[in-house]
Amino acid sequence: MTILFFTNISPFPANGGEKIRSYYLLKALSQLGHKVIAVICNEENVNLANYGIDNVIFYTHPKKPLTMIERITWKHLFRQDAGIIRLFEEIFRKHRIDAALLDYGTIGQYISFFTGRQIPVILGTHNAQPMITQQVPAKSLLKKLRKFQLVNLEKLHERLYFKQAAATLVVSDQDRKYHERFLKKERVFVVPNFLDETEYTLVNKKQPKVLVMTANFGVYMNYTGLKWFIEEVWDDALAGQFDLWLVGRNSKEALQQITGSEQWKNIVALGKVDDVKWYISVASGVIIPLLHGSGTRLKCLEAMALRTPIISTAKGVEGVVSNNFIIADSAAGLKTAIAEFKSNTHTGEALREDFMKEYSAEVNRRRLNDIINYAVNGKGTKVVNEPAVSVEQ
Repeated sequence: MTILFFTNISPFPANGGEKIRSYYLLKALSQLGHKVIAVICNEENVNLANYGIDNVIFYTHPKKPLTMIERITWKHLFRQDAGIIRLFEEIFRKHRIDAALLDYGTIGQYISFFTGRQIPVILGTHNAQPMITQQVPAKSLLKKLRKFQLVNLEKLHERLYFKQAAATLVVSDQDRKYHERFLKKERVFVVPNFLDETEYTLVNKKQPKVLVMTANFGVYMNYTGLKWFIEEVWDDALAGQFDLWLVGRNSKEALQQITGSEQWKNIVALGKVDDVKWYISVASGVIIPLLHGSGTRLKCLEAMALRTPIISTAKGVEGVVSNNFIIADSAAGLKTAIAEFKSNTHTGEALREDFMKEYSAEVNRRRLNDIINYAVNGKGTKVVNEPAVSVEQ
Protein backbone atom coordinates (compact mmCIF):
# COMPACT_ATOMS: atom_id res chain seq x y z
CA MET A 1 0.00 0.00 0.00
CA THR A 2 0.89 3.66 -0.12
CA ILE A 3 0.61 5.24 3.32
CA LEU A 4 0.75 8.94 4.10
CA PHE A 5 2.57 9.53 7.40
CA PHE A 6 2.07 12.94 9.00
CA THR A 7 3.68 14.36 12.12
CA ASN A 8 4.65 17.69 13.67
CA ILE A 9 7.84 16.05 14.94
CA SER A 10 11.30 16.39 13.40
CA PRO A 11 12.41 12.73 13.53
CA PHE A 12 16.03 13.39 12.54
CA PRO A 13 18.42 13.13 14.21
CA ALA A 14 16.58 10.58 16.36
CA ASN A 15 18.00 11.88 19.65
CA GLY A 16 14.88 12.21 21.77
CA GLY A 17 12.00 10.00 22.82
CA GLU A 18 9.31 11.40 20.54
CA LYS A 19 11.76 11.50 17.61
CA ILE A 20 12.78 7.86 18.15
CA ARG A 21 9.13 6.74 18.24
CA SER A 22 8.36 8.48 14.93
CA TYR A 23 11.54 7.22 13.28
CA TYR A 24 10.87 3.58 14.11
CA LEU A 25 7.23 3.82 13.05
CA LEU A 26 8.44 5.10 9.68
CA LYS A 27 11.04 2.37 9.43
CA ALA A 28 8.55 -0.34 10.41
CA LEU A 29 6.10 0.76 7.72
CA SER A 30 8.91 0.61 5.17
CA GLN A 31 10.04 -2.83 6.32
CA LEU A 32 6.49 -4.11 5.97
CA GLY A 33 6.80 -3.34 2.27
CA HIS A 34 4.66 -0.22 2.12
CA LYS A 35 5.49 2.92 0.17
CA VAL A 36 5.46 5.81 2.65
CA ILE A 37 4.90 9.48 1.90
CA ALA A 38 6.23 11.12 5.08
CA VAL A 39 5.19 14.69 5.89
CA ILE A 40 7.47 15.78 8.74
CA CYS A 41 9.10 18.82 10.32
CA ASN A 42 12.84 19.44 9.99
CA GLU A 43 13.61 21.97 12.71
CA GLU A 44 17.34 21.24 12.68
CA ASN A 45 17.55 21.60 8.87
CA VAL A 46 19.37 18.28 8.47
CA ASN A 47 20.06 16.85 5.05
CA LEU A 48 17.31 14.24 4.84
CA ALA A 49 19.32 12.39 2.18
CA ASN A 50 21.59 11.31 5.04
CA TYR A 51 18.62 9.73 6.82
CA GLY A 52 17.13 7.84 3.91
CA ILE A 53 14.75 4.94 4.58
CA ASP A 54 13.87 2.53 1.79
CA ASN A 55 10.46 3.23 0.22
CA VAL A 56 10.05 6.54 2.12
CA ILE A 57 9.60 9.88 0.32
CA PHE A 58 9.96 12.95 2.56
CA TYR A 59 8.01 16.19 2.42
CA THR A 60 8.65 18.86 5.05
CA HIS A 61 6.48 21.53 6.58
CA PRO A 62 7.61 24.32 8.93
CA LYS A 63 6.67 24.17 12.60
CA LYS A 64 5.20 27.58 13.22
CA PRO A 65 5.74 29.28 16.59
CA LEU A 66 2.52 29.95 18.45
CA THR A 67 1.17 33.48 18.33
CA MET A 68 0.15 35.28 21.51
CA ILE A 69 -3.53 34.74 20.64
CA GLU A 70 -2.91 31.02 20.14
CA ARG A 71 -1.12 30.78 23.47
CA ILE A 72 -4.10 32.41 25.17
CA THR A 73 -6.94 30.64 23.36
CA TRP A 74 -5.27 27.38 22.15
CA LYS A 75 -7.38 27.68 19.00
CA HIS A 76 -4.67 25.89 17.02
CA LEU A 77 -5.83 22.66 18.69
CA PHE A 78 -8.97 22.85 16.54
CA ARG A 79 -7.78 24.51 13.34
CA GLN A 80 -6.21 23.04 10.24
CA ASP A 81 -3.19 24.88 8.87
CA ALA A 82 -3.77 25.98 5.27
CA GLY A 83 -0.16 25.24 4.28
CA ILE A 84 -0.38 21.65 5.49
CA ILE A 85 -3.70 21.15 3.69
CA ARG A 86 -2.14 22.42 0.46
CA LEU A 87 0.74 19.97 0.95
CA PHE A 88 -1.72 17.11 1.43
CA GLU A 89 -3.58 18.12 -1.73
CA GLU A 90 -0.31 18.22 -3.69
CA ILE A 91 0.55 14.70 -2.49
CA PHE A 92 -2.90 13.41 -3.42
CA ARG A 93 -2.44 14.78 -6.94
CA LYS A 94 0.82 12.81 -7.28
CA HIS A 95 0.10 9.63 -5.33
CA ARG A 96 -2.77 7.24 -4.73
CA ILE A 97 -3.02 7.04 -0.94
CA ASP A 98 -4.46 3.88 0.65
CA ALA A 99 -4.22 4.84 4.33
CA ALA A 100 -2.91 7.60 6.59
CA LEU A 101 -1.02 7.41 9.87
CA LEU A 102 -1.16 10.66 11.84
CA ASP A 103 1.55 10.58 14.46
CA TYR A 104 1.70 12.37 17.81
CA GLY A 105 -0.01 15.18 19.56
CA THR A 106 -3.09 17.25 18.95
CA ILE A 107 -3.46 16.76 15.19
CA GLY A 108 -6.84 15.06 15.19
CA GLN A 109 -8.35 18.02 13.30
CA TYR A 110 -6.67 16.69 10.15
CA ILE A 111 -8.44 13.32 10.23
CA SER A 112 -11.45 14.69 8.32
CA PHE A 113 -9.24 15.56 5.32
CA PHE A 114 -8.68 11.83 4.82
CA THR A 115 -12.02 10.39 5.93
CA GLY A 116 -13.74 12.82 3.57
CA ARG A 117 -11.83 11.05 0.78
CA GLN A 118 -12.67 7.58 2.16
CA ILE A 119 -9.08 7.09 3.36
CA PRO A 120 -8.85 5.17 6.68
CA VAL A 121 -6.79 6.88 9.37
CA ILE A 122 -4.62 5.37 12.07
CA LEU A 123 -3.98 7.90 14.83
CA GLY A 124 -0.75 7.46 16.74
CA THR A 125 -0.49 8.78 20.29
CA HIS A 126 2.81 8.87 22.17
CA ASN A 127 1.04 9.36 25.49
CA ALA A 128 -2.27 10.42 27.01
CA GLN A 129 -1.51 14.12 26.67
CA PRO A 130 -4.00 15.51 29.22
CA MET A 131 -2.51 13.13 31.81
CA ILE A 132 0.92 14.62 31.10
CA THR A 133 -0.33 18.21 31.23
CA GLN A 134 -2.14 17.49 34.49
CA GLN A 135 1.19 16.58 36.10
CA VAL A 136 2.92 19.86 35.20
CA PRO A 137 3.58 21.83 38.42
CA ALA A 138 1.53 25.02 38.72
CA LYS A 139 2.03 27.13 41.85
CA SER A 140 0.35 30.45 41.11
CA LEU A 141 -3.41 30.82 40.68
CA LEU A 142 -2.92 32.03 37.10
CA LYS A 143 -0.81 29.00 36.20
CA LYS A 144 -3.34 26.68 37.81
CA LEU A 145 -6.13 28.26 35.75
CA ARG A 146 -4.06 28.02 32.57
CA LYS A 147 -3.31 24.35 33.25
CA PHE A 148 -6.99 23.65 33.94
CA GLN A 149 -7.85 25.34 30.64
CA LEU A 150 -5.29 23.40 28.63
CA VAL A 151 -6.14 20.01 30.17
CA ASN A 152 -9.80 20.46 29.31
CA LEU A 153 -9.12 21.74 25.79
CA GLU A 154 -6.88 18.73 25.15
CA LYS A 155 -9.65 16.44 26.39
CA LEU A 156 -12.13 18.24 24.13
CA HIS A 157 -9.78 17.79 21.18
CA GLU A 158 -9.57 14.05 21.86
CA ARG A 159 -13.32 13.66 22.14
CA LEU A 160 -14.08 15.70 19.04
CA TYR A 161 -11.61 14.03 16.71
CA PHE A 162 -10.14 10.73 17.92
CA LYS A 163 -13.37 8.79 17.33
CA GLN A 164 -13.07 9.52 13.60
CA ALA A 165 -9.94 7.37 13.30
CA ALA A 166 -10.30 3.76 12.19
CA ALA A 167 -7.68 2.80 14.79
CA THR A 168 -5.83 4.58 17.60
CA LEU A 169 -2.34 3.51 18.66
CA VAL A 170 -1.37 3.86 22.32
CA VAL A 171 1.92 2.91 23.96
CA SER A 172 0.86 1.23 27.20
CA ASP A 173 -2.03 -0.55 28.91
CA GLN A 174 -2.43 2.46 31.19
CA ASP A 175 -2.90 4.71 28.14
CA ARG A 176 -5.23 2.13 26.58
CA LYS A 177 -7.52 2.27 29.62
CA TYR A 178 -7.53 6.06 29.44
CA HIS A 179 -8.51 6.15 25.75
CA GLU A 180 -11.15 3.47 26.14
CA ARG A 181 -13.12 5.90 28.30
CA PHE A 182 -14.24 7.69 25.13
CA LEU A 183 -13.29 5.36 22.24
CA LYS A 184 -14.62 1.96 21.24
CA LYS A 185 -12.37 -0.69 22.74
CA GLU A 186 -11.97 -2.54 19.45
CA ARG A 187 -10.41 0.56 17.89
CA VAL A 188 -7.68 1.05 20.53
CA PHE A 189 -4.44 -0.88 20.03
CA VAL A 190 -1.28 -1.04 22.14
CA VAL A 191 1.95 -0.73 20.19
CA PRO A 192 4.56 0.05 22.84
CA ASN A 193 7.56 2.19 22.13
CA PHE A 194 10.01 -0.05 20.32
CA LEU A 195 13.49 -0.05 18.81
CA ASP A 196 15.10 -1.80 15.86
CA GLU A 197 17.25 -4.40 17.54
CA THR A 198 19.66 -4.43 14.58
CA GLU A 199 20.69 -0.86 15.49
CA TYR A 200 21.42 -1.77 19.11
CA THR A 201 24.23 -4.28 18.77
CA LEU A 202 27.01 -2.36 20.55
CA VAL A 203 28.77 -4.55 23.10
CA ASN A 204 31.31 -2.27 24.76
CA LYS A 205 33.29 -2.92 27.91
CA LYS A 206 31.39 -1.44 30.83
CA GLN A 207 33.09 1.31 32.81
CA PRO A 208 32.44 0.29 36.43
CA LYS A 209 32.50 3.85 37.78
CA VAL A 210 30.24 5.40 35.13
CA LEU A 211 26.49 5.90 35.45
CA VAL A 212 24.46 7.70 32.80
CA MET A 213 21.17 9.56 32.62
CA THR A 214 19.78 10.31 29.15
CA ALA A 215 16.89 12.69 28.48
CA ASN A 216 15.71 15.96 27.05
CA PHE A 217 16.24 17.85 30.29
CA GLY A 218 14.20 20.77 29.04
CA VAL A 219 11.05 18.67 29.53
CA TYR A 220 9.65 19.33 32.98
CA MET A 221 9.36 15.66 34.02
CA ASN A 222 13.04 15.03 33.25
CA TYR A 223 14.18 18.30 34.81
CA THR A 224 12.09 17.72 37.95
CA GLY A 225 13.42 14.18 38.28
CA LEU A 226 17.01 15.37 37.91
CA LYS A 227 16.49 18.17 40.44
CA TRP A 228 15.06 15.74 42.99
CA PHE A 229 17.88 13.29 42.35
CA ILE A 230 20.61 15.91 42.81
CA GLU A 231 19.07 17.52 45.87
CA GLU A 232 17.80 14.41 47.67
CA VAL A 233 19.80 11.40 46.43
CA TRP A 234 23.26 12.25 45.13
CA ASP A 235 25.79 12.98 47.86
CA ASP A 236 29.54 13.02 48.48
CA ALA A 237 29.61 9.29 49.19
CA LEU A 238 27.99 8.40 45.83
CA ALA A 239 30.21 10.92 44.07
CA GLY A 240 33.19 9.07 45.55
CA GLN A 241 31.95 5.81 44.00
CA PHE A 242 30.66 6.92 40.60
CA ASP A 243 30.81 9.48 37.84
CA LEU A 244 27.38 10.47 36.49
CA TRP A 245 27.01 11.60 32.87
CA LEU A 246 23.98 13.66 31.88
CA VAL A 247 23.48 13.16 28.15
CA GLY A 248 20.88 14.97 26.08
CA ARG A 249 19.33 18.25 25.16
CA ASN A 250 19.42 20.98 27.80
CA SER A 251 21.49 18.87 30.21
CA LYS A 252 24.08 21.63 30.62
CA GLU A 253 21.42 24.25 31.21
CA ALA A 254 19.58 22.03 33.69
CA LEU A 255 22.67 21.23 35.76
CA GLN A 256 23.69 24.89 35.71
CA GLN A 257 20.24 25.95 36.91
CA ILE A 258 20.13 23.36 39.70
CA THR A 259 23.70 23.58 40.97
CA GLY A 260 25.17 26.74 39.43
CA SER A 261 27.72 24.73 37.42
CA GLU A 262 27.97 22.36 34.44
CA GLN A 263 30.03 20.00 36.61
CA TRP A 264 29.11 19.22 40.20
CA LYS A 265 30.19 16.41 42.55
CA ASN A 266 31.34 14.14 39.71
CA ILE A 267 28.22 14.92 37.68
CA VAL A 268 29.05 16.23 34.22
CA ALA A 269 26.56 17.47 31.62
CA LEU A 270 27.54 16.56 28.06
CA GLY A 271 24.71 18.33 26.23
CA LYS A 272 22.94 17.20 23.07
CA VAL A 273 24.52 14.35 21.11
CA ASP A 274 23.43 12.86 17.81
CA ASP A 275 23.30 9.34 19.23
CA VAL A 276 23.20 8.24 22.88
CA LYS A 277 23.88 4.55 22.19
CA TRP A 278 27.63 4.65 22.88
CA TYR A 279 27.17 6.44 26.22
CA ILE A 280 24.61 3.89 27.38
CA SER A 281 26.67 0.95 26.12
CA VAL A 282 29.81 1.88 28.12
CA ALA A 283 27.99 2.86 31.33
CA SER A 284 27.71 0.32 34.10
CA GLY A 285 24.17 1.49 34.85
CA VAL A 286 21.42 3.83 33.70
CA ILE A 287 19.64 6.07 36.24
CA ILE A 288 15.94 6.97 35.65
CA PRO A 289 14.74 9.07 38.63
CA LEU A 290 11.37 10.09 37.20
CA LEU A 291 8.50 11.26 39.38
CA HIS A 292 6.07 12.16 36.57
CA GLY A 293 5.09 10.98 33.09
CA SER A 294 3.12 8.31 31.24
CA GLY A 295 3.70 5.79 28.48
CA THR A 296 6.83 3.68 28.08
CA ARG A 297 10.22 5.34 28.49
CA LEU A 298 12.47 4.99 25.48
CA LYS A 299 15.49 5.70 27.69
CA CYS A 300 14.58 2.50 29.55
CA LEU A 301 14.20 0.47 26.35
CA GLU A 302 17.52 1.72 24.98
CA ALA A 303 19.30 0.56 28.12
CA MET A 304 17.60 -2.84 27.90
CA ALA A 305 18.56 -3.21 24.24
CA LEU A 306 22.17 -2.35 25.07
CA ARG A 307 22.37 -4.72 28.06
CA THR A 308 22.89 -1.94 30.60
CA PRO A 309 21.34 -2.42 34.07
CA ILE A 310 18.70 0.10 35.16
CA ILE A 311 18.27 1.78 38.55
CA SER A 312 14.97 3.63 38.59
CA THR A 313 11.91 4.86 40.39
CA ALA A 314 8.75 2.87 39.64
CA LYS A 315 7.53 5.73 37.44
CA GLY A 316 10.71 5.54 35.35
CA VAL A 317 10.01 1.95 34.25
CA GLU A 318 6.22 2.16 34.40
CA GLY A 319 4.54 -0.02 31.78
CA VAL A 320 7.74 -1.84 30.81
CA VAL A 321 7.58 -5.61 31.23
CA SER A 322 10.62 -6.93 33.12
CA ASN A 323 11.53 -8.31 36.53
CA ASN A 324 15.16 -7.26 36.16
CA PHE A 325 15.04 -3.60 37.19
CA ILE A 326 16.44 -2.18 40.42
CA ILE A 327 13.56 -0.05 41.74
CA ALA A 328 13.38 2.38 44.65
CA ASP A 329 10.95 5.25 45.06
CA SER A 330 12.25 7.03 48.16
CA ALA A 331 15.39 9.16 48.13
CA ALA A 332 16.93 6.96 50.82
CA GLY A 333 16.03 3.79 48.98
CA LEU A 334 17.47 5.02 45.68
CA LYS A 335 20.64 6.20 47.43
CA THR A 336 21.11 2.75 48.96
CA ALA A 337 20.39 0.99 45.67
CA ILE A 338 23.08 3.00 43.89
CA ALA A 339 25.60 2.62 46.72
CA GLU A 340 25.17 -1.16 46.64
CA PHE A 341 25.03 -1.43 42.84
CA LYS A 342 27.57 -3.58 41.05
CA SER A 343 27.19 -4.03 37.31
CA ASN A 344 26.97 -7.58 36.03
CA THR A 345 26.52 -9.15 32.62
CA HIS A 346 23.73 -11.47 33.81
CA THR A 347 21.33 -8.59 34.50
CA GLY A 348 22.22 -6.93 31.20
CA GLU A 349 21.58 -10.12 29.22
CA ALA A 350 18.27 -10.69 31.01
CA LEU A 351 17.17 -7.15 30.14
CA ARG A 352 18.09 -7.71 26.49
CA GLU A 353 15.97 -10.88 26.45
CA ASP A 354 13.00 -9.00 27.94
CA PHE A 355 13.46 -6.28 25.33
CA MET A 356 13.45 -8.75 22.45
CA LYS A 357 10.19 -10.37 23.60
CA GLU A 358 8.14 -7.18 23.79
CA TYR A 359 9.93 -4.08 22.44
CA SER A 360 11.85 -5.24 19.36
CA ALA A 361 10.97 -4.09 15.87
CA GLU A 362 10.38 -7.68 14.80
CA VAL A 363 7.55 -8.12 17.32
CA ASN A 364 6.01 -4.69 16.79
CA ARG A 365 6.08 -4.80 13.00
CA ARG A 366 3.68 -7.74 13.27
CA ARG A 367 1.44 -5.74 15.61
CA LEU A 368 1.49 -2.74 13.29
CA ASN A 369 0.72 -4.91 10.28
CA ASP A 370 -2.35 -6.36 12.01
CA ILE A 371 -3.60 -2.85 12.84
CA ILE A 372 -3.13 -1.62 9.28
CA ASN A 373 -5.08 -4.61 7.97
CA TYR A 374 -7.83 -3.89 10.49
CA ALA A 375 -8.02 -0.22 9.48
CA VAL A 376 -8.22 -0.78 5.73
CA ASN A 377 -10.50 -3.82 5.54
CA GLY A 378 -13.66 -1.80 6.07
CA LYS A 379 -14.03 -2.12 9.85
CA GLY A 380 -14.19 1.14 11.71
CA THR A 381 -13.77 3.34 8.62
CA LYS A 382 -17.24 4.85 8.55
CA VAL A 383 -16.99 8.64 8.33
CA VAL A 384 -18.16 10.26 11.54
CA ASN A 385 -19.92 13.61 11.37
CA GLU A 386 -17.97 16.37 13.06
CA PRO A 387 -18.20 20.06 13.80
CA ALA A 388 -16.98 22.34 11.05
CA VAL A 389 -13.23 22.90 11.19
CA SER A 390 -11.79 26.22 10.06
CA VAL A 391 -8.62 26.37 7.98
CA GLU A 392 -5.97 28.86 9.10
CA GLN A 393 -5.00 31.30 6.39
